[in-house]
Amino acid sequence: MTKQTLDQFYGQAIELLDKLKYPYVIIGGLAVSLIGEPRMTLDIDFILSIPEKDIHNFLETAIKRGFGLNMKKELQRIKQTGTFRFSMGIFHADVILASSEFESSVFKRRKKIKLAGKKTYFPSPEDLIILKIVAGREKDMLDAKSILIRHKNKLDRKYMEKWAQRISDEAQDMSVWNRLLRLSTETDS
Repeated sequence: MTKQTLDQFYGQAIELLDKLKYPYVIIGGLAVSLIGEPRMTLDIDFILSIPEKDIHNFLETAIKRGFGLNMKKELQRIKQTGTFRFSMGIFHADVILASSEFESSVFKRRKKIKLAGKKTYFPSPEDLIILKIVAGREKDMLDAKSILIRHKNKLDRKYMEKWAQRISDEAQDMSVWNRLLRLSTETDS
């Protein structure tokens, strides 16, 4: 039996998304490897824009195409966290359901890039930086820093500041704004 590779899993996941025609964008390790610095990952992370009424059909289609998931568990996870997961072998895809104005902006600015023989949607460097600093984990901050360094003189800083400020204001928490300022200071020196 041939072991599946991440490239194969990625191809099958993209085929599922393209078949169902809902807007998506790849974030996470694959996006960072393409837009920032390469790093190891065993999963694919997406933001998906899908009407709530179509989620059950999406999950059923994933099952029919050979992906593993527990329908009841994933529907419950969607209600609790706005996320779900499907898998094949050792690989899995984590899907975040789009729900914010910022994510709408990410979809408007996404770019189609060829990776592993498939043209796929990825965020702009600015949007991936903001997504990473919103998550805020140490790994995410290192990812954001690598993107800032790689694209240093080409970034739309006003765009990033606008969204960092807006997200912080909406959350009534200045963490996102402060993380962007700290990263900018670290990479500008």
